[in-house]
Amino acid sequence: MGDAESPVMAAKVLRNCRQPGARFALFTLTGVNLLNFADRYVASSVKSLLKEDLNLTDAQTALPMTGMAVVYMICALGFGLLVDRYHVDRRKVLAFGILLWSVATALGALSQNLWQLIFFRSLVGVGEAAYGVVAQPMLSDFFPVHERTMAFAMFNIAMPIGGALGYGIGGVLGSLCGWRIAFCAVGIPGIAVAASMGFLMDPVRGVNDSPAAADKPERGFLSSLRTILTNGHWMFATAGMIATVFAIGGLADWVESFLERYKGVDLAHAGIAVGAITALSGLVGNLLGAKVTLMAEPHRANAGFLVSALFMVPSAAFGCVMLNSPGDATTTYGVLLASEIFLWTYMSPMSNISITAIPVNLRSTSSGLQIFLCHVLGDVISPPIVGVISDTRHSLRDGMQITWIMIVVAGLFWFVGYMVLPPLGTAAIDNAEEAKQRRPSTMWSLFCAPEPWDEESTTMDSSSESDHSEESESK
Repeated sequence: MGDAESPVMAAKVLRNCRQPGARFALFTLTGVNLLNFADRYVASSVKSLLKEDLNLTDAQTALPMTGMAVVYMICALGFGLLVDRYHVDRRKVLAFGILLWSVATALGALSQNLWQLIFFRSLVGVGEAAYGVVAQPMLSDFFPVHERTMAFAMFNIAMPIGGALGYGIGGVLGSLCGWRIAFCAVGIPGIAVAASMGFLMDPVRGVNDSPAAADKPERGFLSSLRTILTNGHWMFATAGMIATVFAIGGLADWVESFLERYKGVDLAHAGIAVGAITALSGLVGNLLGAKVTLMAEPHRANAGFLVSALFMVPSAAFGCVMLNSPGDATTTYGVLLASEIFLWTYMSPMSNISITAIPVNLRSTSSGLQIFLCHVLGDVISPPIVGVISDTRHSLRDGMQITWIMIVVAGLFWFVGYMVLPPLGTAAIDNAEEAKQRRPSTMWSLFCAPEPWDEESTTMDSSSESDHSEESESK
């Protein structure tokens, strides 16, 4: 199957600039990403209801999420290879993934026992894997290099907000109408959204990258892995991301229990507070990291590594204070908010580096591999590790110290990457006039500024009118 190009794309390919349909694609994929994380976390928000209705133990209530994560990791690799190797129409893969996870979430409401619930949640993992390995590589083709950091910031904002939405919908509808209604409420909208993928354009792969990145022959699986794993920029970015995902996983699973045990907050209020903090910090942190990186790029090579590394310092410091200070709950909320704002700053710079550093024909494969590594070495193992330390030392506070330590480790990886790696090669800017046009992007430029093809069309129309007028005068 070959890449399906729209009539607009087939008629005219614009290189090293935003592609037709980019703005609609960013809006659409960000909205879908929000649904993605709402569907993912709705089951976690109704654990107590699942436990009571299906007669489960505490350990068993964690199995649906574990099953989904394991299937997600494995399938991400498979879908990445499929998309890169056979050049399938990426819109069809997106539609399949969205439809599958949405239907599976809604059908999970029919579960009568633990194994049925695990089965449906595992299908959610399959759908999310199909979406996860396509969305960001596709956005990298829609946007030129100098706009990708801000585009990825917008896309990644949906992660914390979607997660908070899943917890909020699950908590409210679960308490009012039961967990089955909560599953349907987050699952059914995605069924309709899947159809919107047919309105996206599938841009030419590598259209915004240099020929060296775009013109690579197809290769076998082992050769592809070797190319990815020997890419220094990708490896340092991924190593730091593994450490941050480890920290985020440990915090997400245990911070509410920490607030209950050490700050006297009941679990219901802790859940609401943590959800609000996560949504706000994710929004501010993503935009902050993107903006500072764009400001630093004209002055520092590999600015994404440096900015992300420096922001991990206050994040770890506030995290350490949050866990060890004797302050009340309100103070703890404020310190946790500060820590998470700085923590979320890494997402758009590291997304940009992870995508741009890899040859175009391996980007979905590298995304799948990164998903696999970040989960299997990150948030899959961090909650039980925190639990083991807590049991061994009889202190959850001691167990959670590893979270801010891993944030420091992430910063060290990225700082070393900044120090030792050569500048990341990006799309070629061949002349001074193009270099002047390569201005840092903003939210205004992404959503409100004229599109490059609109400007060019206007110029062409004006030129045609001028030529026509001159021809008439000569007659």
